Amino acid sequence: MKKGAIQQQIYICIMLLLLLFTCTYTNVYAQESQLSEAPIFIDGEAVNTRFIMREGHLLVPAIFLKHTGTLVDWNEEYRSVVFQSKERMFALPVEKDFTDDFDRVTGTWKRGSLSTETIEFNGEPFIPLIDVVKKLGMNVKYDPKVKRTFITTNIHIQPNELNKVDTSSMLVALTFDDGPENHYTPMILDILKEKGVPATFFVVGREITTYPEIMKRIVNEGHGIGNHTWHHPDLRKKWSSRIQEEIQSTQQELQKVVGKKPDLFRPPYGAMTKADKVILNKMGMRNILWSVDTLDWSGLPADDILEIVNRDISPGGIILQHNFQYGRLLDGSVEALPRIIDDLQKKGYKFVTLQTLLAKQTVEEHS
Repeated sequence: MKKGAIQQQIYICIMLLLLLFTCTYTNVYAQESQLSEAPIFIDGEAVNTRFIMREGHLLVPAIFLKHTGTLVDWNEEYRSVVFQSKERMFALPVEKDFTDDFDRVTGTWKRGSLSTETIEFNGEPFIPLIDVVKKLGMNVKYDPKVKRTFITTNIHIQPNELNKVDTSSMLVALTFDDGPENHYTPMILDILKEKGVPATFFVVGREITTYPEIMKRIVNEGHGIGNHTWHHPDLRKKWSSRIQEEIQSTQQELQKVVGKKPDLFRPPYGAMTKADKVILNKMGMRNILWSVDTLDWSGLPADDILEIVNRDISPGGIILQHNFQYGRLLDGSVEALPRIIDDLQKKGYKFVTLQTLLAKQTVEEHS
């Protein structure tokens, strides 16, 4: 056989081996990347999570532990996940089967053990759930009959969510999220000014820096304001220290631009974990949600929005609308606004800021 033919055969064999290896690796990777998902019950509430089973150990994303009320952070220098709850603080280094436990009395770190390694999957740390929950002083059990895991946190978090104010007074609050911006916000402000009606704007920090004059107009025309984070992230998916930064940076920007920092906060998408509520409580922020969701962000026409408001409104109600310009989906919301005001005023409602509505609740509670 000629030398060239032999080299060609060797080349073909190598390519076949590489193709076989690549296909095998790809299939395995594809299977691993499609993680299973199941509910884990935390204080009786089901929370869905992705998970990995490794040698009989249940591993979940580290950030899932925020649902228990535990602060969870990432230390890049030591490539460790840090957990804090009550008086406990410890770290789990990635790809290690031990913990570093902080002794608050001596101010030193001590080595602890794990039943299996903390791993990194697609850039995300997964931790052995049972080990971590027990180290946090929580109770955990697996019920083989229903094939579910149950966690009792033994952590009490002061409730701080408000959907509406419990009052018999015919008061209602209009609220607008995600601004300021320069398309819908001026239109909304013009309508409110014409109608002589105040509202409350939950503002995003990065938008304040872009539209400071519109932010000033909101305050100068007598409207209330609230904090809606800096970047508008899903808080459930962010480290605890990032949550605090999102809130604090927006507070600082508000102080800089309009000279005041509100104690009202609304989480993006209305979604947060128990750990996020712990942070809000420590910062003295009140968590404001809503009782009437207009769904205006979906591009609903004015008639549909008006129908939702008239159906769901009640004394002390909080109406959710938006004032962002992405995709120009809020034409129906702006068109509905003067009609909402007229309809509710005919029913005897008075529009107030959230600050006024909350003050009314405080007075009634102490009367």
